[in-house]
Amino acid sequence: MKLSKYTFILLFLVVVTSLGMLLYNQYRILEQDIETNKNVMSMAVPDILSDLYDNSMYNDELRNLVAQIRGTDSFVFTNTSALTDPLQLKLKTEIDKVLALNYPNFEYRVDGYTSSEYGCMIHRGNWPEQPQAKIVMAAQNHLCFCMIYPKKLDIAMTYTNKGAAVLGESADIIRTSLVLIVVVLGAFGYTIYTINKQKKLSDLKRDFINNLTHEFKTPIFSISLAAKSLKEKEEVKTSEKMTSYVNLIGAESKRLQTQVDKILQMALLDSGNLHLEKKTLDLHELIRQVADSFAMIIAENKGEIRLHLHATRHLITADETHIKNVLYNLIDNAQKYTSGAPEIEITTSDTQENGILLVVKDHGIGIDEPVQKYIFDQFYRAQQGDIHTVKGFGLGLSYAKRIVEFHKGTISLKSQPGAGSEFSIFLPQVS
Repeated sequence: MKLSKYTFILLFLVVVTSLGMLLYNQYRILEQDIETNKNVMSMAVPDILSDLYDNSMYNDELRNLVAQIRGTDSFVFTNTSALTDPLQLKLKTEIDKVLALNYPNFEYRVDGYTSSEYGCMIHRGNWPEQPQAKIVMAAQNHLCFCMIYPKKLDIAMTYTNKGAAVLGESADIIRTSLVLIVVVLGAFGYTIYTINKQKKLSDLKRDFINNLTHEFKTPIFSISLAAKSLKEKEEVKTSEKMTSYVNLIGAESKRLQTQVDKILQMALLDSGNLHLEKKTLDLHELIRQVADSFAMIIAENKGEIRLHLHATRHLITADETHIKNVLYNLIDNAQKYTSGAPEIEITTSDTQENGILLVVKDHGIGIDEPVQKYIFDQFYRAQQGDIHTVKGFGLGLSYAKRIVEFHKGTISLKSQPGAGSEFSIFLPQVS
């Protein structure tokens, strides 16, 4: 598979978008928690003020401080303020005592209004408006001490850490989320780097194989040509020993040429540059041609190829060379992986899926079930029986599967050790 820079960009955008959606959803949940916390704690303020009022009813120290009020004044302090005014300091101390019981992390702001005149703005609404009391009187949570103290002390409390409390509780979750996001982005970056590195290594390997096999083709051709020339010499023809040597050279050069061609074919498939020259073909005719090419070697091994060509619609649209190579590989494996005389059956039949089913069956050594799922993998060779004596690179079946799939077909295997193997190929018929 080719991975262009656009693929990497798309993958990056997908990851970033996913993380962005994750953060957004987490933010929405956090926002809801903050709003809920705000409402809950805001509802707690009246209870806090009520407890403060109850505690102040018998607080002589606070009563004396209120009695010392002169004139009119306003003040503001928070839970973190460093106060010096005795009244404000005492008031803050009493508030903190109430909070320590049920709301230890409560952050607040207190707006206060004091006056030496008796009565508050709430209970004496007909009093002239006091500018210093506007903030207190406008507050939602207001408390006056007019019923228990001789002078005016009005305060309003506001809950200030509406978001901080939730954020504090969620700090570990937020930190964990950020760490996970960094890890995901790092892993993604490392994955892209590794994929790119592996792609370069794969390209380098493919180029090396292509160059190496191309370099082999010329000497192989020269050896084959020399063997044919030697075979025609009279001194070779008259010597049985020389003839056997020349035939061996010719056979081995042909086998080597076949292996080189397979490697080149797989390299072409891996590169994605395979171009199929499709045309209408008679599959039965192709089967006969390939079977005939094995007639001599099958006869030498006292075997037989039986054809059962029952398909009534046997025209396909395919690349002749590659389909022949697929048939060649299957029949070649069938005659090689057998312990006795090769008995090979080739059957065709029509299917309901507007296609033709081709089955190549042998009665050879078979394949163990655990390794059957790897049999179409490139360079894979099953390790069983005496197949280590069979020469090859494990490319034939991988090539066959790729070619069949390029023709929009399928290939499958049924096999049992000692009972032989059956390869089934489905190919679409001509429309």
